[in-house]
Amino acid sequence: MQPQDAQPQQQIMGNIAPAAAMGQQVIIMQNKSGGPKVFGILAILLGALGLLAGLASFGTDTEGLGGTITLVVYVSAFMNVVSSGLFVYAGLLLMKYQRKGVWMGFAAVGIAVLSTVIQTLIVAKAVSDALGDDDAGGFLAGLGLAMAGVQAVCCSMIIALPLIMNGADLE
Repeated sequence: MQPQDAQPQQQIMGNIAPAAAMGQQVIIMQNKSGGPKVFGILAILLGALGLLAGLASFGTDTEGLGGTITLVVYVSAFMNVVSSGLFVYAGLLLMKYQRKGVWMGFAAVGIAVLSTVIQTLIVAKAVSDALGDDDAGGFLAGLGLAMAGVQAVCCSMIIALPLIMNGADLE
C-alpha cells in the first residue's frame, strides 16, 4: 500500500467503454465545448458597443424638449449603460464556463427591454400629443414594442445557447 497524496484530486468525466484486448477498460474523455467561449466573446463585443452607445447618448441635445422627455432620455441612457455593462460581465462569466453568466445576461436583457419599452411609450405619447393623432402614436408604440421583442429574443439566444447546447460544461 502506498500513502495517499495530500493533493486535490481531479475529476474525470467520460464514459467507460469495454476494450476487447485483455479485459481492460478504456476511458473516453470529453473536452469542454467551445460554445460558452464563443458566445461569451460575442456578448462582450455587443456589450462594449452598447456601452459606447449608452455613454454617447448622455451627450444628447435635450434643449427644447419637455421635462419628462429630457428625464426619459437620461434615465434610458443610464439603464442602457447598466445593461451593457452587465452584458459584458455576463460574457466574461460565460468565457469562464460559469452558469451565473447566463442569469446575469438575462438580467441585462431584461433591463434593456424595460428601457426600450419605457422610451417607446413616452415617445409614442409625445408624438400623439404633438400631432393630435392617436394613430401615429399607436403605430410608433407598436413598432417600438416589436423591436423590443426582437431585441429580447436575439440577446436572450446569445446568452441561452451555451446552456442549451451543453449545459454540463457550465459550472
